[in-house]
Parts: sequence; C-alpha cells; structure tokens
Amino acid sequence: MDKTTFDKRYRLANFTNEVDSTSSRGTPFTGYMNKAIWQGELSDAARDTMYFLDAVDVRVLAEGQAQYKVRFRNYYPRGAAVNFDSTELVATSASNYGINHKDGVIIEPTPYSKAAYVTNYGAYHNINDLVRDKMDELSYALADKIDTDICSALVSATETSSTVAGAITLYGGTATSDATLADGSVLTPSLINEAEVLLSGKTAYYWNSGVFTASTGTKNPWKNEPTDPFVLIIGQRQKQALRNSGQFINASQYGSDVVISSGEIGNYLGIRVICSNNAYSVAAGGDAPDEGDAPTVNMTVCLLMKGRAAYTFVWGRQPKFEAWSKGWEDARGITLTCDYAGSIVHADAIVKLHVSDK
Repeated sequence: MDKTTFDKRYRLANFTNEVDSTSSRGTPFTGYMNKAIWQGELSDAARDTMYFLDAVDVRVLAEGQAQYKVRFRNYYPRGAAVNFDSTELVATSASNYGINHKDGVIIEPTPYSKAAYVTNYGAYHNINDLVRDKMDELSYALADKIDTDICSALVSATETSSTVAGAITLYGGTATSDATLADGSVLTPSLINEAEVLLSGKTAYYWNSGVFTASTGTKNPWKNEPTDPFVLIIGQRQKQALRNSGQFINASQYGSDVVISSGEIGNYLGIRVICSNNAYSVAAGGDAPDEGDAPTVNMTVCLLMKGRAAYTFVWGRQPKFEAWSKGWEDARGITLTCDYAGSIVHADAIVKLHVSDK
C-alpha cells in the first residue's frame, strides 16, 4: 500500500494527546536490547468511521479544475400549477409556461494542511515509528473534522417556512420544541415511520407556535430506492433506545440482520440505520438546535435523509502525505494536504429528529 495516501483504512478518528513524559515517549536505552521489555500497544478504541461522508454525494475534481457546480431541478411542478389550456386552439396560440426550475450550487474546495516535525535523535531513540504515529493521528483528526463538518451542515439545513419547503423537524414524545423535550422523548420506531412518510411525501411541514403546520411551498417527494436508500444516522443513546423496542428488533418488521457497514445496526422500513459517535448532541442547558430556549435534557439530532440528494461533498486534491527531511536541523517530518468543501443541495431531502438521550 502507498503510505503517502489517505487510505480508507485511515478514515477513522482518534484524538491522542501529545505527551512529553519519557514513559510514553521512550528514552535512550544503554543496556542490551534483548533484555528490554516494552509494554503494550497504542489503544485505538476511540476510532470513529466517517459515516456522514459515506451517506452523501461525493465528487472528485479533475486535475486543474477549481470549482464543481451541482446542477439540479428545485422541484417538478404539479399539474395544478401549470394551468394547461383545456380548449381547442383555433386561431390562437397555446399559453406559455415560463417558470425556471433549474438551479445550481457552486462548490469551491478550500485548502487544508498540517505538518508534523520529528527530530532524528528522538526518532532514533524511540521504539515507536514517530512519523507513522503522526500519519495515523493526523488521518484520524482530518476524518473526524470532515465528518463533523458534514453533520453540522445537515443539522443547520434551512428549515421549511410557511411558503418555502426545506428541512422538516420532528420531536420525540409529545415535545414541540427542544425546550419541551423530556426524559422519555426518545427515538422510537413510530417516530421513524412518521419521518419516512414525510420525506416521501409532497407536503412540507413547519412549526407554527407549537402547531405542526403544512407549508404552501412545493416539496420533492423523495423515493426510498434499493440502489439509493434513505439513511438514518443516530447516536449511541438512540441505538440503545431502538434496541429496547420490541418492534424494532422483531425480525419480521426489522428486515434483514445483514450489516452492510460496521456502523450500521440494521434496516428498518427500508431505511439504513447507522450509529455514529459524531451525531449532533447537546447537553442540558446548551444551545438549542432549533434556536429556541435551551433543552432541559441531554438531546441528540438524528438525521433521516436522501443523502445523495441532500448534500454534495467535493474533493479538490484528495488527502495526501508528503515526506520531507531537514538535514541542517537533523529532523524529518510529513505534511498532510487536501482541498475540500461541501454544500446542502436539497434541504427538503432532510428530516431532523430531535430526541432526548434517555
């Protein structure tokens, strides 16, 4: 394997504190090496896979290109909105339909870089490959940053208003806002069912003074297709809540027990259910995702989406490590570089499920 590339094996996140202690860093050893015993291996138990990146549309620019334009139709017009002529055209012309439904989003990747510096003396006196360690750690950190950025963008997607269809928000239990979430307002199969129906439907809804109200805006009726299924990304506490539900774990209702990826806990109503440690969570008293009063319980925003319609992620230069040496300083190191950016494309392809953690 080419160690200079950001391989899929390193699409994981693990923050390891930088340490100066000799017990971790290692010290010069003057005895016979066959008498030395080195304890253990570095623990990678905190790794997180990039599930958000896997769930959205990912593009790679060709060399020399600086921007990617996502071209799309905002929605297909309904029959009632076109006003077809219903009489014979005698000495007259058909009326024109001139509304433009084509639109686009320009995505221009931003450069990111980070270097790691190791003295040859320090590397020589350390049993660990310090440069290799830095490659792993920077890989994990970049992976976590990208996944968190995508999650934050999806959570912040423009909400449906009275006249414009956008993302739809649902609350667990009987709550009508983040502030009214309570213990027990957890993720349930019935809430997933409602979210799936809304994502598949033509009507977008918004909260109007605590009342779930239909918008006059036109929403795309997204299809849950076998080749491009709906994806629901949840947190760890939501995984626990679903596993406590007999309806969810019942084989006849749950679907197949075949797991496609290590983060996927199953398939429900044709929806891929994926658990991520990067799911957007807020502690009690923190800033409410719905921009209202603070929640009084720990909460998480789960995301049901037609992922490849909702968000496009674009690589300019894909992540790559460049090795270098500084002979005049008796040092060596690596630099990680990449260019990327992303954007919401269809906000109405997202349903946000605000639920309590217990």
